[in-house]
Amino acid sequence: MPHDNGRIYGSFKKICIPELDLKQELESIFPNLISLKKDWEAGQISDSQLSFQIVLLYLERRVKKHPFLRMGKPLPNRTQSKEFLEVVRFYGMPDTVRFALWKWHIGEWDIRLIDYNPSSLEMLESQSRGYRYATICWDHAMDGSLVEGKRDAFEHLLHDLAHAYMFFREDYDFEGQKQFFGEMWLDYPKYESVLESNPIFRSKFEYCISDMNSHPAHLTSYWNAIRREAGIPIHSDLRV
Repeated sequence: MPHDNGRIYGSFKKICIPELDLKQELESIFPNLISLKKDWEAGQISDSQLSFQIVLLYLERRVKKHPFLRMGKPLPNRTQSKEFLEVVRFYGMPDTVRFALWKWHIGEWDIRLIDYNPSSLEMLESQSRGYRYATICWDHAMDGSLVEGKRDAFEHLLHDLAHAYMFFREDYDFEGQKQFFGEMWLDYPKYESVLESNPIFRSKFEYCISDMNSHPAHLTSYWNAIRREAGIPIHSDLRV
């Protein structure tokens, strides 16, 4: 996990801060968070626009100089999020986040913002239906604490957006992933008894259905491997 005994690592380590510094950061951004939350709950700001503003809020707080790479063009007005996302790159993170936000904003990717951490089964169902959740954990954001002891609320949102990119990107076969997760969703009852009795298999199964986006061929290889490891015949017709 990105935060591990004070050590920070992962794709977003350049813009992560120590857990002990989250409370201090919160003092400076709390009014902005309250305002954004109020507007979102009142329907005055869209899900994609809220996520965009959250990214700007945290990034500018953590990167004092040059949080945005302009790609040789003038910096657009931040209220014009479509234009902003088309020409600006974010410092310290893969471009997957910016691209996912842009695709979400223009309505090409079905990303749905929620304010809680979904279960692995909820993630499986959503992906089987062709959409992907992104989470803004308001309680953790406004408490300056880590979500499940792993990521702060900002990184948690970035992590979800990066996964959305991997789910929808064309060369990772979105339709193939949707079909793969759809078949796992339909077959889930066959594995419930094994999931209850085998915690190692359950952990790997939950990782596959909620935190693993890749080409369907890779997903299938992983799925077959963890079943073999658990002693489950690949072509068995398990009964609960």
